[in-house]
Amino acid sequence: MIIFVRNIPANSQISELQEYVAAAVKRNFFFRSGRILKTEILVIQDTRAKAYEFHGMVHVDSDRAGARAIQKLKGRRFKNKLVMVREYKFRSWHNDRRLNLDKVPDIIRDKRLTERRCGRSVEIIKDISKIFSSSEDFSRKLL
Repeated sequence: MIIFVRNIPANSQISELQEYVAAAVKRNFFFRSGRILKTEILVIQDTRAKAYEFHGMVHVDSDRAGARAIQKLKGRRFKNKLVMVREYKFRSWHNDRRLNLDKVPDIIRDKRLTERRCGRSVEIIKDISKIFSSSEDFSRKLL
């Protein structure tokens, strides 16, 4: 299972995100301990607004440990910021609700088409070291 931590602070480190989730995944009296397999920080840039979003993705070895961690982390702060924690869902044409727009009333369908973020204006950044030369430059660009 992949645990998705939405809107983490910009200065977050992978080790801090791992510690945040590891506390919820660890063993208790009734359940076995889960293991964190991989941790990533996803940076998304909206090219129109020049805004950045930071999200964490933590891969956990079992679905049971992941579900337990999500329940424990709901409402908890990460680095003094309230974040949303949920299961990451993969999108494919099989589970994409947007393909069945004929079931949605015209007013809502038109609103969705204009307000939804388009892929052309959103860019996923894999390596942020190319964008920001130093941490001071990084902080200035975010403000």
